[in-house]
Amino acid sequence: MIVTQLKWLPVVDEDLCTGCAACVEACGPKSLEIRNGVAELARPDTCGSEEHCIAPCPTAAIQMRWVPATGNPTRGKWQSAPNKERSLNSNPTSI
Repeated sequence: MIVTQLKWLPVVDEDLCTGCAACVEACGPKSLEIRNGVAELARPDTCGSEEHCIAPCPTAAIQMRWVPATGNPTRGKWQSAPNKERSLNSNPTSI
């Protein structure tokens, strides 16, 4: 069985993002940045899964999701997904 580590991270809908940078300004660890006029999670390893970037977004372009990732397991919310059938959009839990 292959075990994938999942991290609770912001995912940006490029069609909704206006590039206003409100999320970038709200992100304490500066994990987000504007690239080509759209917010992007440039440094997922620094994200603490705090969700501070969601509320300031005027177009609701950011949602939190469980995303396959690598990095420091003490930074942010992590869980293991034993197989592909596990939902990547469930509610967050810390393990």
